[in-house]
Amino acid sequence: MLVNKKWILVISVVGIIAAVSVLIFSGWNRSRMLVDTGETRLSVTSSMNQILPQTVKSAEDQSLINAANELEGEPYISSVWVVDRNGKIVLHVKGPGKQGENVKDINRGDMARVLESIEEGTFSDLQKLQLFTIGAIRSEGEHNDVFRHLVHPINNQDGDVVALIALAYDVNPYVSEPPGITAIILTLVIPLGIIAYWLGLSLWVFFNSRARGESALLWGFFVLITNLVGLIAYLISTRKRKERTS
Repeated sequence: MLVNKKWILVISVVGIIAAVSVLIFSGWNRSRMLVDTGETRLSVTSSMNQILPQTVKSAEDQSLINAANELEGEPYISSVWVVDRNGKIVLHVKGPGKQGENVKDINRGDMARVLESIEEGTFSDLQKLQLFTIGAIRSEGEHNDVFRHLVHPINNQDGDVVALIALAYDVNPYVSEPPGITAIILTLVIPLGIIAYWLGLSLWVFFNSRARGESALLWGFFVLITNLVGLIAYLISTRKRKERTS
């Protein structure tokens, strides 16, 4: 029984060490994924140059709509919008907002305050629209650390900007890579390690207290609920009993 108790304690300690180690590694790996190497932007701009039409009649031009839909399937590109000169979202493929909304009304508070704090005339109407578009597509917020954003003007035959293409794309090639078998196994190590640690402590206290003729079920359940707090209480209680009997 003594050997079994030792092995239970060893498994518990190994479990928590494994879980913590994987958490640390995952944090390091995520920070590596968020490094902007410029590789994805080069790929995205290359796709835009190949797919987008040189000129269109308007933001509703079917050739532009088709090209924007095709862009969404290109490597690293997550979401695509087509925005007209008034700020209306003509095409919406993923991301915050929806088709028909105006980018000036999405996350308006923050962007409006930014523009109000800058001297009038600093930005042209087109530049303001670009800023509102970036603010709108970034309004999701939650995933802005893994995405970069790009707004590209589309001209008509007279050289006037009639639409904007707004994109969200992966900051790093690792972001879009499917998890390999190693990553899946490591992900499973965290919950399994915590379970082994948590149950291991409870079982060790249960068997140890039973061997001492104490309330094994009570102590085991107490440690299962409180973990380290219960373990410390048990060890203090055991030490006090030793002192009284010595």
